[in-house]
Amino acid sequence: LVQAIGDRAEVWRIGSAPPLPELMVLGELAQAAADGRSDVGLDEVGQVFASRFVEVVSGRPHKPVATAARDRRRAVETALWIDAHSHQQIDLEQAAGQAGISPFHFLRLFSSVLGVTPHQYLVRSRLRHAARLLADNDISITDVAYDVGFGDLSNFVRTFHRAAGVSPRRFREGSRGMRKIFQERLALH
Repeated sequence: LVQAIGDRAEVWRIGSAPPLPELMVLGELAQAAADGRSDVGLDEVGQVFASRFVEVVSGRPHKPVATAARDRRRAVETALWIDAHSHQQIDLEQAAGQAGISPFHFLRLFSSVLGVTPHQYLVRSRLRHAARLLADNDISITDVAYDVGFGDLSNFVRTFHRAAGVSPRRFREGSRGMRKIFQERLALH
């Protein structure tokens, strides 16, 4: 395998440990994603893992992605598309197709331009929509979870709590309390 993708097979000689600490971290990230403890998608971790494996084993240094204006625009337009369709199931291939580039290139470009992976952006978009619904509507928390695109209630509650620091119910109660205080203050003036 090493010879097929790179020219430094001596890295893997018996008796020596491969220099792969980054790949071990990515492996832990993949496990966290598989266990539901991370907002990063498994497909994204796989793309990054494969890329870094080839770079490390072949001895080629990691090069930062240079982004042209056209590529930045693609990333931003795709982010807007994700926002508009976040209630639907969106995977890396669909988002890359929307941008008109390969999933591998899209993942690197999107992360470089927006500072988060497409999956992290999707989750954050869903959470923003959920926060709005929780604050402005009386629909059930279960309906909010499904309406914004989460596949199950427990994942929604766990993800929302991790991001907001409170459960969706407490968030709703707090937002209504703040609104009531704000309305009372307006009535006094």
